[in-house]
Amino acid sequence: MYAPERQQEILRLARDGGRVDVLSLAEEFQVTAETIRRDLKALDRAGLVRRVHGGAIPAGRLDFEPDLAERESTSADEKDRIAKAALTELPAEGTMILDAGTTVARLAAALPLEASLTVVTHSLPIAARLADHPGMQLHLIGGRVRHRTRAAVDAWALRAYGEIRADVLFVAANGFSAEHGLTTPTSPRRR
Repeated sequence: MYAPERQQEILRLARDGGRVDVLSLAEEFQVTAETIRRDLKALDRAGLVRRVHGGAIPAGRLDFEPDLAERESTSADEKDRIAKAALTELPAEGTMILDAGTTVARLAAALPLEASLTVVTHSLPIAARLADHPGMQLHLIGGRVRHRTRAAVDAWALRAYGEIRADVLFVAANGFSAEHGLTTPTSPRRR
């Protein structure tokens, strides 16, 4: 197999699987790890993959995240159905945490006016939506506000959440894996 053919196949594997690793590729193509590293370097220079320790991921995988306005309009009907189903899980009274995210924001918008709950959130859009709700006692968690999500993140927010005991939590995530659980592009910065 010529290098361009192998590189094309490596790119396909990276896109299909979300990542590739040097040792597995070397075994699959029966070449040395150094040959695979050169292939990944060529693909990286072409902007097709991003090299990471031990392998590569498809280009754009680390830095692509739609902004809030784009996410609000994506899969709107599905988000409304999820919000409607979540309403059936509301406690009659007590405390609930609303995570940031456009699906959770749909739930916040659908909360009945007669609901009487304590709501804790780190999402500015959700807090703004609930600020005038007559039955809600609203608590806003602070921290560094992330531009893309307009939500407080980092150690300050995590410490505050560590002190809260809620009856129900509505959480959102950018992804899920059996190995790593819920995922998000923001990593907590501990100070």
